[in-house]
Amino acid sequence: MLKNKQVNHFAAVVDDVQSRPFSDLQNRLDEIQNSGMTALTMRSILFNKMLDLHNVPDDHFLRDESVPSKIEDPSLLVEKLNDLGFYRKQSGAMH
Repeated sequence: MLKNKQVNHFAAVVDDVQSRPFSDLQNRLDEIQNSGMTALTMRSILFNKMLDLHNVPDDHFLRDESVPSKIEDPSLLVEKLNDLGFYRKQSGAMH
């Protein structure tokens, strides 16, 4: 097993017909992290991006809250946003 082996990096494994985009995304995330950005900073950016996608204004109180601990399962956050009257934008392209 891996108990006695030192492993510095695991490559992303994607069993999908469209695995190339996922591999490219993983490589870009690795570059960002290797340049010094922490995982906590990435979580904060993703949380604020989710708020952007749901049309939450820049001055809304949700922007001042800390990142929810369950951001990996965003369904609760989406439900909270919907309860507050915020819904996801219906744009076709994401950049």
